[in-house]
Amino acid sequence: MSLFYELKRRNVFRVALLYVVASWIILQVADVGISLLGLPVNTGRLVFLLLAAGLPLVLVFSWVYEITPDGLRKEKDIDRSRSVTVQTAKKLDAAVIVLLIIGIGALALDRLVPEKTAGPADPEAATGVPAATPEKSIAVLPFVNMSADPDNEYFSDGLSEELLNLLAKIPELQVAARTSAFRFKNTDSSINDIAEQLNVAHLLEGSVRKSGNEIRITAQLINTEDGYHLWSQSWDRTLIDVFAIQDEIAAAVVAALRISLLGEMPKVRSTDPRAYELYLQSRRAANLRSKEGLDQSIAFLTEALAIDPEYAEGWTELSRAHTNMTGTAYVPAAVGYPRAEAAALRALAIDPDNARALSNLGWLAMYWEWDMPKAARLIRQAKALEPGNASVLNAYAVLNFAFARSDAGISIYNEALNLDPLAMSVLANLTGGYLNEYRLDEAADLVDRMRQIEPQSAWIPVMSGWVENQRGNSETALELFAVVPDGLSAWGRAIAHFDLGQDAESDAALDELKEFGGYDIQVAAVYAYRKQIDEAFQWLDRAYENHDGSMIEIRMYKILFAPLHDDPRWHALAQKLGVSDEVAATIGL
Repeated sequence: MSLFYELKRRNVFRVALLYVVASWIILQVADVGISLLGLPVNTGRLVFLLLAAGLPLVLVFSWVYEITPDGLRKEKDIDRSRSVTVQTAKKLDAAVIVLLIIGIGALALDRLVPEKTAGPADPEAATGVPAATPEKSIAVLPFVNMSADPDNEYFSDGLSEELLNLLAKIPELQVAARTSAFRFKNTDSSINDIAEQLNVAHLLEGSVRKSGNEIRITAQLINTEDGYHLWSQSWDRTLIDVFAIQDEIAAAVVAALRISLLGEMPKVRSTDPRAYELYLQSRRAANLRSKEGLDQSIAFLTEALAIDPEYAEGWTELSRAHTNMTGTAYVPAAVGYPRAEAAALRALAIDPDNARALSNLGWLAMYWEWDMPKAARLIRQAKALEPGNASVLNAYAVLNFAFARSDAGISIYNEALNLDPLAMSVLANLTGGYLNEYRLDEAADLVDRMRQIEPQSAWIPVMSGWVENQRGNSETALELFAVVPDGLSAWGRAIAHFDLGQDAESDAALDELKEFGGYDIQVAAVYAYRKQIDEAFQWLDRAYENHDGSMIEIRMYKILFAPLHDDPRWHALAQKLGVSDEVAATIGL
């Protein structure tokens, strides 16, 4: 008697089918339950793994045992003439049919129920309060590294970030920025919690398994309102196919969210597979924000671009790495900024519509060349190409603040905050904007948000100190500033001691600030606030001669530099820097 016949007689095939159908229904119910109960996102994976582990046990059980009128008995102990497997088969068939009807009915009902549309935007969004969740919004969570080698995590993280950047190019779709989305990596946050913090209606998650040149990618799109999967798919391909897979995922998201594109669907720019791996490794190294990480990032990119000199994204990333290397003072500005500019120009020569390269060139035009009309042109061009890019919006906000257009800058920062609600840098910059406008309650609210996101951040005592000092609580401010022993702390203490009439202590803090080095503008701000006008201009002239890129920010400090505003030297300095009102008028600010 053949094994196939015996498997069929003992109803093993029918039990397997029943188990698979029942498991599918259980997974759909689990999706809803996870969302309603606020369970971690990976609970669904646990349920799937348990069900998968149960399948071989059920099959062994159906082979060994038979359900008889006398109860459960081992197959070997039953006389074949008295076996009831035929009757059991009919019952199993009926059970499968019933479950299929239930499952298909539920699926059809889900497809027939119309989608809810988002209400009007919250008018309080401009003050930092999150707007109503847009229906066409999404966060790309870090894909899980399922490879045997944990070092392959650079690939899963990089793929997630590349998908995020690809989707962000679709103007009709609001995409949470990387800084915020990646905060949920390796956490047990529930779908509801993630959706609430990122203010998105959908999540894209998945996993990557890489072994040599073979890759397996799974992706699924989740509706955060009810926890249901709108779409899911898996790919078993080779590394060369990774670009096509990203395009397919992006197209599937657009289709599932019923987005009507105003232009062509953006596509990933392909390159040599090895160059792409090096590019992803460079991104991971750069995100370490250390000199070693940036050095390593530049080395990876140099190797990648030697393989494919026409890889525009590689040149863009190299420009970013050199910019960050210079901005963190790891290399002199005269060395790092020209390298960053050359890399960005090379990227644009290959891809003239590269928004990231345009934005970085705009940033360099502001901080290195002090050519504000050029900066405005480049940043606006980048913004037109990718209006949902948080880093582009950040550059545009700085441009407006440089010309003391605080209302516009604050509005743009709030726009960036909607895309990147957990980004400490955006929160800190926006807090500074509110402080300079004496909007202290709003500044304090943002500090509270920062405290919830990253309680140990050095920005919190510094910003809290400035809020308290402007409220007249200078002694409390001094206690807060003392928590962070660096130049920003010394700057704040010099101001707070002066407000308390403690001139000797203010002088000591100012001397400490000078010793730190690199804070010429802050030293000038202290002198200006203390109405030591000539000393203030001496330090501003010193910063100008040293080509301190932060000079373009002097009009941001409206309160501290206010005593200089009526001095003719102030207007002359603003003209030399290109941040005067006359220049603002020529560029339409």
